[in-house]
Amino acid sequence: MSIREEAEKAVEERRVKLYVFKPSGRKRWIVVGKRGEYLVLPDAGYCSCHDFFFRVMSGEKPTCYHLVAVRLAREKGEYDVIEEDDQWHDTLVNEWLGRKKKS
Repeated sequence: MSIREEAEKAVEERRVKLYVFKPSGRKRWIVVGKRGEYLVLPDAGYCSCHDFFFRVMSGEKPTCYHLVAVRLAREKGEYDVIEEDDQWHDTLVNEWLGRKKKS
């Protein structure tokens, strides 16, 4: 399956999410992938998935399907919006980045 096809499938399956944190208005794009939820920063061209880190950063691939999925979802307006309180921002970002909770 091509990157574009995987991205289209993710959009069709409503696996692209926009988290909006209140009251700050901070927004975070998430794509539910094969092995977890990935933080996508589309304006920076960044994704927290392993494929991005190992293949995109090395130049082996031009991009990952999560980045393409967010672009397509934005263009089509087909994504779920999830509102959360600001107090959850750091906890969720740490989860999406695979960081362990501080004890």
